Amino acid sequence: MNAESAIEIREYRPEDEPEWMRVHAIIMSISHAWNYTIQERPEYEGYEAARLVLFVDGNMAGLTDIQYENEPGELCFLDDSRGGYVLEFGRLPEYKGLNLGQRLIDASVEDAKKRGVRRLEYWTQDRAAQRYYARLGLTQINRHYRFRMKPPPDIEERMTAEGIGVEYLYGACLPEAWPGVQERYDIIKRHPLEPHLQIGYELRF
Repeated sequence: MNAESAIEIREYRPEDEPEWMRVHAIIMSISHAWNYTIQERPEYEGYEAARLVLFVDGNMAGLTDIQYENEPGELCFLDDSRGGYVLEFGRLPEYKGLNLGQRLIDASVEDAKKRGVRRLEYWTQDRAAQRYYARLGLTQINRHYRFRMKPPPDIEERMTAEGIGVEYLYGACLPEAWPGVQERYDIIKRHPLEPHLQIGYELRF
């Protein structure tokens, strides 16, 4: 793999699913960007969506999915215009140094323009991805903490009385509220349930 490698980006095809799932799983295993694993290729029923795959020398090396809003603010944080919410974005680690991330972003921008969309939102809780988006010059639009916590006794008792066991609660809060949340509640800090700072970035074109 070098600068002379043949690179192709195209629309996802149904026959790509087994390899897409494999590549997605590898990317997921080395990133903190996802909160859960998937066993099926996501569909975006009721929405326009871009599902792009990137190949290097004939081998799938990267992917990105964008779900486009039907109405401004429906999926994205900002609501001044219709946007695209980037749900999947990444490349295999062995293809580092080929500028594949930028290539996928460029292809995403072209796809969005064809649909009359002029902005994309990238959200991540992975620190390496946050540094990457900042390095590209994307505009930071918001941030919040995502965390798991032991249920307070009153909630646990109420749910238990209804025959429902609660292992933990999943929550989010703004950074300014985070110190108080940590003081009042039993936050789970062990991997893989540790808190993460989620940051949103916008790309306008």
